[in-house]
Amino acid sequence: MVIPKYSDPKTIDTPKDIQFDMLSEHGVNLTYMQAWRAKEKALQFLRGHPADSYSKLPSYLYILEKIYPGSVVKLKKTDDDCFLYVFVVIFTSISGWEYCRPVVVVDGTFLKSAYRKIMLIASTMDAASTILPLAYVVVDSENDAS
Repeated sequence: MVIPKYSDPKTIDTPKDIQFDMLSEHGVNLTYMQAWRAKEKALQFLRGHPADSYSKLPSYLYILEKIYPGSVVKLKKTDDDCFLYVFVVIFTSISGWEYCRPVVVVDGTFLKSAYRKIMLIASTMDAASTILPLAYVVVDSENDAS
């Protein structure tokens, strides 16, 4: 049974909302921490664990190389087989570089998860003033090693 209130993915339920709903609909009084843990368990059930996504990354990169031959894809792991870095340049970006202005812009954003990585994107503009993404990389921090 799908409850319409919970079916909208844009709705963000806080632990306070969960506490109120459980009390009003089921007569169960939850603590804030119980409601918070229930929400985390439900989200993990729906989205999966972040480590599961990282374990699928090598197969995703393999398919990417097969679909776009000539692309540059590098995955670096730690000695205990944990994700460290990934670097991706699609072949169409490589071939389009010769038609672009000789200016490269690098921008980064924080990836909010349990792993706290940073995604950096290198872009440029072509002759028609449209943005061409050149490469993207996910690293642990903005440093020389990464």
